[in-house]
Amino acid sequence: MAARRRAREATRRANEARAARDKANIDDAADFLVAVGKIAEIETWKKHRLTQLREQVDAEAAKRMAVQRAKAGAAVVRMQGRGETLTTVAEQTDVGIGVVRTMLRHAPKGETTVAEDDSHALGAGDEVTDRLGAGGVSGSQSPSGASV
Repeated sequence: MAARRRAREATRRANEARAARDKANIDDAADFLVAVGKIAEIETWKKHRLTQLREQVDAEAAKRMAVQRAKAGAAVVRMQGRGETLTTVAEQTDVGIGVVRTMLRHAPKGETTVAEDDSHALGAGDEVTDRLGAGGVSGSQSPSGASV
């Protein structure tokens, strides 16, 4: 009788231990599945966030590049205003003519090809006026050299 009681007691303890182990395994399995699910969510979030950041970086880079292209184009326009051709600009800068042309396309629209030393008055710095001189054109000229 004592042996049966001890056997039942041992079986009961074993059953309780197994039940506690199963309960702990169920809890840990649930924690495991939640964590794995969150990892998948994090991967999705990461891809989305990287896409957003890449778009922001691309937009910022495009703005910065546009500014530099405009500066390069303006420099080409100024050099042309001083009589340089695109070929000579390319030779002077050791850059291909295609790059020079590309930068020229990005020059600000307000840029003019008037040399920096020239007056912006009408007729001043005009090649025809310079060749003909003050008396070569009918009509009078103002003291600034502009035709009136």
